[in-house]
Amino acid sequence: MKPCLIAAVSIAVLTMPSCANAQAIDVFRTLDDVSATPATPLLRDASCRAMPEDRPLELDEAILRAICAAPQARRAWAEARVQAAALGVADSAYLPTVNATVGVEHDTLSTTYDYSAFDAGEIRRSQNTSSRYGMLTLNWVLFDFGKRDAARRRASALLVVADAVQDEVLQSVILNAAQAFYALRNARASLDAARRTESIAQESFVQASAKHAAGAGTLADELQARTSYRRAMLDRVSADGEVKVASGALAVTMGLDANVPVRIDSPELTVEGQAELDAGVDQLIDEAKRRQPKLAAARARLDAARANVDAARAQGRPTIALIGSMTQNSPSYQQQSVPVTGSRGSTIGVQLTIPLFEGFASGYRTGQAQAQADAQEAALHDAELQVSLEVWTSYQSLRADAANLSNSRELLADARRALDVARGRYKEGVGTFTELLNAQTALADAQKQRVLAVSKWRSARLKLVASLGKLDLSVSQK
Repeated sequence: MKPCLIAAVSIAVLTMPSCANAQAIDVFRTLDDVSATPATPLLRDASCRAMPEDRPLELDEAILRAICAAPQARRAWAEARVQAAALGVADSAYLPTVNATVGVEHDTLSTTYDYSAFDAGEIRRSQNTSSRYGMLTLNWVLFDFGKRDAARRRASALLVVADAVQDEVLQSVILNAAQAFYALRNARASLDAARRTESIAQESFVQASAKHAAGAGTLADELQARTSYRRAMLDRVSADGEVKVASGALAVTMGLDANVPVRIDSPELTVEGQAELDAGVDQLIDEAKRRQPKLAAARARLDAARANVDAARAQGRPTIALIGSMTQNSPSYQQQSVPVTGSRGSTIGVQLTIPLFEGFASGYRTGQAQAQADAQEAALHDAELQVSLEVWTSYQSLRADAANLSNSRELLADARRALDVARGRYKEGVGTFTELLNAQTALADAQKQRVLAVSKWRSARLKLVASLGKLDLSVSQK
């Protein structure tokens, strides 16, 4: 800490009365390193607001609602404020401590004298004294061989940990909200595909029934068509249930009850953004190691552990302190027949405290702190490996899913053309119902594969961005 700041704060402490609200004043401005609200690091120019009622919910709005409602975000923010206060406590160790003591006393002394040798018997005398006193003591540690500095470095590192954990929690909230939003969109896309399949199956059933009634078709064809139609109905009902489940999950993610209806934009199988990756995996891994919140937290924990080693070593070293006291006493008694009405005293000096022996605890404390630092160093290396694996896995998954986007699109187009041909052949009487049923089944499978391909690509993209520590409100445009 700067000497001028120490002097200024010392004067303020000495001249201002102590009060219960003193902690509300952030003298050392440690809260400047903590966000103003739980969601401030990601809100930027946005603010918490209610869901739109006149239009469907967009992805960024769902994420914003989730951030504003997430209890884990509020908890991480509160823990960051706890560490900011701990840093203030570490800063306050550089300032003097001043204590005032005041009191009122009344003493009674009763003495019995034995004068029996003088034929006077016993004589009892009582003496009453009263006094009002006050004392002001000062203790200012001037030098402690780095103990306070190590404690402050540890508190500062733990504040960095808390901020990084808050960022990591917000990233997790965004990922969960985006995944819940896309899960609902995918469920609705699956429902639309199931409805189209049901409609196609119904048309085939109508055609097969008409042919059988006209004598141009067989009963087996009609029964197969009926079976296919009933199965399509089952799939459609199941898909509708999945939509309701996904809607409840998204509502809960946004801090609403599961039964609150959620409207989102119409599901589309088009893909936003680029399907291919511009950066190589090596570059992405390096970027993740620079900005991943979990790695920032792991590095700060290692810094805090190393500072704790220095603090443990300094704890067994001497300290030099400036001490002083002022006393004022106003007694009421007589000494040698002279009334005593008051006394005053003062002390000032420099005190050297040398720890000599504490049962070998100092060595064990240092060994414990060093072992904790070694553990944090291993934890950091493990976190780096896990981040690289997450980036590698997400990168490779995204490459494969991006390639399957075009494959699924072409598969769906081929299946639609095949169904059109099979319908025409069956209608003209040159094709069998088995051909039509196979084409219908192939189209239903192609529709499912297309929804699955888009869903997997979106999920892989989100996971890659999350592994880089880059999730924010603009994730829908990434």
